[in-house]
Amino acid sequence: MPASKDDAAALSRTVTRMLDATRRGQSRAYDPVRVGILSVVVEQGPLRPGAIAEELDVLPSSATRHVQALQDAGLVSIAVDPTDRRASLIEATDAGREQAAQFGATGTEVFHAVVADWPAADVVALTALLDRLIDAWAARGAEQQRAARTRRRFDWSES
Repeated sequence: MPASKDDAAALSRTVTRMLDATRRGQSRAYDPVRVGILSVVVEQGPLRPGAIAEELDVLPSSATRHVQALQDAGLVSIAVDPTDRRASLIEATDAGREQAAQFGATGTEVFHAVVADWPAADVVALTALLDRLIDAWAARGAEQQRAARTRRRFDWSES
């Protein structure tokens, strides 16, 4: 039997609460955009700043500002794109890759501590369900958001 609208509403509230709690905790400890940029560059780099902005769904000017801060910290390097000398490529340095690895390990430690008293089967089941939700969101989320925006306008929320 498919989920009801009430079931979907409860899931939406729960996911939103989880994202809000995570965002609050993360923003106290670090800049999530910088961590996102460093992670993307480590995983996919070298990349142009526009590709980074698109991947993270941030404004190009914001990505550029954060890339500069990461370069100043020695975590990324900026080089001329050999295929288009007008463009630049962002690549993680060895220090950047090490920082990204440490950040990932810290995140794992935090999650492990949070679910330390959970049965392993619950952790595995939740992981599988979240992976399924992420895949479903990737397949249908953006289309459904566009459709919802055309049906309802919330002018007060637009920037």
